[in-house]
Amino acid sequence: MAIDHSSSALLQHLLHLTAPETISDIAKNLGQSRRKIYYHLDKINEALPDQTAPLVPRSRIGLLLNQEQKEACQQLLDRIDSYTYVLNSQERIQLLTLYIAISTERVTIEKMQQLIEVSRNTVLSDLSEMRRLLRLDQFRLTLTTTKSQGYVLRAQPFSKVQYVYHLLYSIFSDGAAPFLSIVKEKLNLENLLDDFGQIARQEWPQLEKIVGKRINRQELTSLTQILPYLLQTYRNMNLDLEQTEALQADFIQVHERVEYQAAQHLATCLAEEKGIILDCLEVDILTILLLSYRKDVDMHATSEDFIDLRATLEHYIWYFQNQSKYIVGKPEELLNQLTMHFKSLLFRKRYGIFSKNPLLEQIKSKYPDLFAYCRVTASLLEEAWSIHLTEDDIADLSIQMGGALKTPLDKGEEILHIYLVSDEGVAIQKMLLKQIQYHLPNEMIHAVFTTEQYRSVEDLLEVDLVITTSEGFEVEAPTLQVSPILESRDIYRIQQFIQDPGPFSSGMELRQQLEKLLTPYVSSPEEMKHLRYRIEKLYGQRMVLSQSEEG
Repeated sequence: MAIDHSSSALLQHLLHLTAPETISDIAKNLGQSRRKIYYHLDKINEALPDQTAPLVPRSRIGLLLNQEQKEACQQLLDRIDSYTYVLNSQERIQLLTLYIAISTERVTIEKMQQLIEVSRNTVLSDLSEMRRLLRLDQFRLTLTTTKSQGYVLRAQPFSKVQYVYHLLYSIFSDGAAPFLSIVKEKLNLENLLDDFGQIARQEWPQLEKIVGKRINRQELTSLTQILPYLLQTYRNMNLDLEQTEALQADFIQVHERVEYQAAQHLATCLAEEKGIILDCLEVDILTILLLSYRKDVDMHATSEDFIDLRATLEHYIWYFQNQSKYIVGKPEELLNQLTMHFKSLLFRKRYGIFSKNPLLEQIKSKYPDLFAYCRVTASLLEEAWSIHLTEDDIADLSIQMGGALKTPLDKGEEILHIYLVSDEGVAIQKMLLKQIQYHLPNEMIHAVFTTEQYRSVEDLLEVDLVITTSEGFEVEAPTLQVSPILESRDIYRIQQFIQDPGPFSSGMELRQQLEKLLTPYVSSPEEMKHLRYRIEKLYGQRMVLSQSEEG
């Protein structure tokens, strides 16, 4: 028995889980009710083979598939083909948008009905939702109608290419397999996709030899999936001479890069072997993608073309170590890796090429401190290059930094999570750090933040103590306010706090006991963390008050 499309989203979600997740959290992540999740689980369990254990969430722990269940669920997903699969609202809108963007024929309501196999009213409703989403989008497209073309997406030429790339990236990254099959079949680009994929895979070693770089293999897959649709979008725009010249002027700088030679080589192969002719702007678009894709190896990372980039990154490595608890093991090797990474990233930012990190949530949950430090210190890079780094970009940076760091202390030695928060300026921050390090030589200060920086990463940090120079600084973690220039009473209070055999100095024992006691009453991890912090803060305040009275 094969399950229907309505349960496939839950199946895909469960297959990607690496830790147990409660029904409440699953419902929240999928935007459905708990009752609906239980309904889908019942349907999935009915479809599972008799020898496979049913999917049953454990009380207050959640649901995580074992290997046998994963294999059985994957087989269920594989049985959903493009003939039995029914598109949901989001998929219908994505398919309609892509169809309008690449269609060379007049787009009518009737053709869209045939495309997504729904009623006229459903098509009109989807078009209305499409207009709403386009108004919110950064690329500023509008959906209009004309007598000659029917429904048309209007935008500046390259903005339209950027938007379609963003749309395609989302579809191929997150789309269900049956939906991807429907996209290929309905839009009649299967032959072009196959031809381009064959040439790209065949010529890839030569392309890498030309550019002196090894492009990430996942990016190769992305290129073969996306480029044919982008070319069709560009050809559908029918640019006039003025628009063509404007794009040529905007793309002229990519001709200086070795990736342009690789794009020309690929265009020649497509023309000779498949009869697919790329014009000069299409070669430029291919070049931009090659420039934007991540590289595993780059022989030109130390070239003089990027001396300013390397200088900024060298300063960043120093700044990261100064602001955090971490030490870089091989700075020169890390500098080369960061140069290779940010060369591609800056081209993505320059040309609006969307990219996401599929490990974002895992990085945030497993390495929250590292992610938080990278998020805060990345402001140096944002200011230097006038760019905005997304959470996906920060996750990429966290991976780069994490692979080059030394472990500051032995694994068996306990680390207290202590943070400094000061808005007195960089000089005072450095002085405060040096003072506390002098008086607590065996303690590791994890980071020095401003109030704004701390607020931005507070939810990601595990905090035992915050030492702040700011009055009225309200946080859930235990807090000590001190003078920017430490006084004797400040030093005494900090030392007493560290030495006290309570939950904040003796380690995680009491914290674990609290979590054990609270688990039967609090199911949400976020609520658990919030309540535990409040109890710890109250306990800490009582301990400080008690010490003051004894003194």
